[in-house]
Amino acid sequence: MNSPETLFEAAKATALGDRQCNQDRSLFLSGNGTMLLGLADGLGGHPRGEVAAQLLVDVCESMFRQTPKPLFDPENFMLQCIGKAHTAILRFGRRQEPPIAPRTTAVLAVVQGGIAYWAHVGDSRLYLIRDGDVRAQTRDHSQIRFVRQSESEASRPRASLTRCLGGLAVPPTTTCGPPTLLQTDDVLVLCSDGLWGQLPRQALVEGLGEPGSPFESRLKGLVERAAGAPNSDNVTAVAMHWLASADQAGERAGLVEMPDDPQLDQAIEHLHSVLKKTSEPHKQGK
Repeated sequence: MNSPETLFEAAKATALGDRQCNQDRSLFLSGNGTMLLGLADGLGGHPRGEVAAQLLVDVCESMFRQTPKPLFDPENFMLQCIGKAHTAILRFGRRQEPPIAPRTTAVLAVVQGGIAYWAHVGDSRLYLIRDGDVRAQTRDHSQIRFVRQSESEASRPRASLTRCLGGLAVPPTTTCGPPTLLQTDDVLVLCSDGLWGQLPRQALVEGLGEPGSPFESRLKGLVERAAGAPNSDNVTAVAMHWLASADQAGERAGLVEMPDDPQLDQAIEHLHSVLKKTSEPHKQGK
């Protein structure tokens, strides 16, 4: 999809892989110069992971449509989305007979005024591709354990998540990336472990960072390639290609007007007067 207003193109793709149920979900929304990308990977080792993933997407979409844009605080918006989705997942699980504990990962990104913000929980990742390289990447919330199926088998490393949505009563600690000014031809990719677990980073760079076939076709090709591997997981990705720098996009999309606050204005004026008085002796002494 293209937008002359926000100067980007975006695409989504998903594949079942070697699984009976697709528990991945993704979304891309845009309005008034603000974009929201999201991806969730329901945990297969717990019941109804696909519901947990869908609840994250539903909560994000509802909040995005209800919140005025441009967003006043993109990072706080993403934190609220994750917190509300966590609560919704817990509520759904407790209403089942017997109660269950669905769980999911989450990775979100907001692009506004040529600046990208992102947040994640779990091992679904975000990559920022620039100039033929991965310039930024989320770090998985997971730890490596060594397991073996039998006494005669050698131990094998296996990653287990340390954070997710659902399960615990307390919402997970969310990691937020630094606000990042986008440059022309930057690509943001959000993906489940079904993609990054099968394809090396260089494949993502070459598949999405180089011009050629339509952006949507390139993303779909990567997803299908990962899904074609033996014993592959669900594979899902949502990506955005930034077609212009922040300056070219225009300042109007990124500037958020501060609401009028007489008390705050008065405090600022008082601070200015204090600073002016304290600086006067220094001027006289020169």
